[in-house]
Amino acid sequence: MRLAPIAIAILAGALAAACTVHETRTVVAPADDSCAAYGYVRGTEGYRICAEREAAARSRGRMAAGYAEARVAADAQEACLSYGLARGTDRYDRCVNREINYRRPG
Repeated sequence: MRLAPIAIAILAGALAAACTVHETRTVVAPADDSCAAYGYVRGTEGYRICAEREAAARSRGRMAAGYAEARVAADAQEACLSYGLARGTDRYDRCVNREINYRRPG
């Protein structure tokens, strides 16, 4: 009868192992993922904030043709600061260049 507790323990372990789920997900990111390009990691709070702010900026669309280039640059810098990027960094500079291109009249 000493075998029964061991057999039960082995059976319980096998059942627990059988119930283990391993899930693999493939996430498709847009080719133009600005927040990732700025150095934010997907799934982090910083990335979420950046993505929300960038989406809001994109929904406002391009600026009118008469919008001054200096104002476009200032708006782009302000947007990059709102994404949490620090002035004078490579990430900030890349962001400003992208934001200016987004804001130029099409």
